[in-house]
Amino acid sequence: MVSEKGTEHYVSRKDGRVYYYRVGQGEPIIFLHAVGLSGWSWRKTIHGFARHFTCHNIDMPGFDHSDIPPVKYSIEDYTKAIVDVLDAIGLERTHIVADHTGSMVALDLAATCPHRVSRLVLDGLPYWNKERGRAYFQESFAPQHTDTTSYDVPVAPMLTWEEAVAQNPSNLDRELWEKREEIKGRSRLWIRFSQEANTSYDVDEAGPRVKAPTLLVYGERDMPRFWGELAHAEIKGSILKVFPGAPGAAHHHDPDEFVRLALDFLSGRV
Repeated sequence: MVSEKGTEHYVSRKDGRVYYYRVGQGEPIIFLHAVGLSGWSWRKTIHGFARHFTCHNIDMPGFDHSDIPPVKYSIEDYTKAIVDVLDAIGLERTHIVADHTGSMVALDLAATCPHRVSRLVLDGLPYWNKERGRAYFQESFAPQHTDTTSYDVPVAPMLTWEEAVAQNPSNLDRELWEKREEIKGRSRLWIRFSQEANTSYDVDEAGPRVKAPTLLVYGERDMPRFWGELAHAEIKGSILKVFPGAPGAAHHHDPDEFVRLALDFLSGRV
């Protein structure tokens, strides 16, 4: 039986240290999270994977345990950071399980370094070109940046629980909100920069270059849900699964079903 107690590690880079948590045994998987969160977001699923795989749960640069880089990053810069982590760990090839912006980094890695990626499980992959991405930033991200007093550019404000509930009364998970606020307190400017990076990345161009077997997972009511069919059409041979009723990331809404589906895919049963 695999112990649920893992080990903590840091990889030193010129832009700062990158943290990861390792647990399990077997073939390797790396986990990549969404902007504004960290490897913490996989807490409900990782031990399900660890019964079958060696899991490396990464805090991407700028988030939680990892250092904030001194310069703005593009998606390609995030990819370089993940390659450095893979090299430091000694992973020539790995599966990737990723969420939202983490899915974009995983897609870029699979498109540019296909020899490093075995299979992809992508939860909530946004699928836009640069024009649609910039439009999404202006429509969805920019209105969130209402604090003009803390930095040279507007950033998201810190909120009390009562303020958060008033803004989103029907769909707010307090544990998730508290973690987001914790990370926001340290990384608000970096979150804005990361939103600029992901909406400047041409997913439309990268998708057709991906050759790794890919499972696309979306929550039915998640932000990028309406891009699912496009991603499925453009990433050849991909499989598309939608979690009915899920208001956000599928792995958060129904972790047990997400693990079951992903394990079947990673093992080749789907």
